Amino acid sequence: MDRQRGQANVANIMQHMDRVAEAPAHKEANKDPSDFVATNKSMRCCFVCRLVKSERQFIEAGCENCAFLQMDEDRVRVQDYTTPNFSGLITVMDPTTSWATKWLHLSKYVPGAYALVVNDDPPDQLRDLLEDRGLKIAHFDN
Repeated sequence: MDRQRGQANVANIMQHMDRVAEAPAHKEANKDPSDFVATNKSMRCCFVCRLVKSERQFIEAGCENCAFLQMDEDRVRVQDYTTPNFSGLITVMDPTTSWATKWLHLSKYVPGAYALVVNDDPPDQLRDLLEDRGLKIAHFDN
C-alpha cells in the first residue's frame, strides 16, 4: 500500500515538473538554475523525513512516512511541519535497493522526491513532539 502511494507521489511530482518545464521562464536558454525554486514555491519538504510534495499534496494525503504528524486535511500542520526552504532533490524509485538512499538514510521511506538539505530550523513544537515520541532526527542536530 505504501509503495503504491509512493509511486503515486512520484507520478504527481513528475506531472508537476512537466508543467513547470512548460513555464515560459524555463524556455529561456540562460536562465539561472535557482529560478526553479522561485517557480516552485508551492513545493515543500517534511521537516522529519524530507519528503518533497506540493502543499496541496501534503494537505490531501499528509506525509506517507510520518503519519503520526497527522498533516492530512490540516493546512496549519502542513505549514508547521513542512518548509519550502530546502536544497537539492533526489528522486527515489526503489528505496530498498538504492545505495544513495542508504547513504542518505532514506531506505525505509516510500518512493518519492526528497530534499537533500533542509535549510530551516524545525519549530519547537515539532521538536517537542518528536522528543515525546522518543524520536531523534539526525539532520536536526547539525
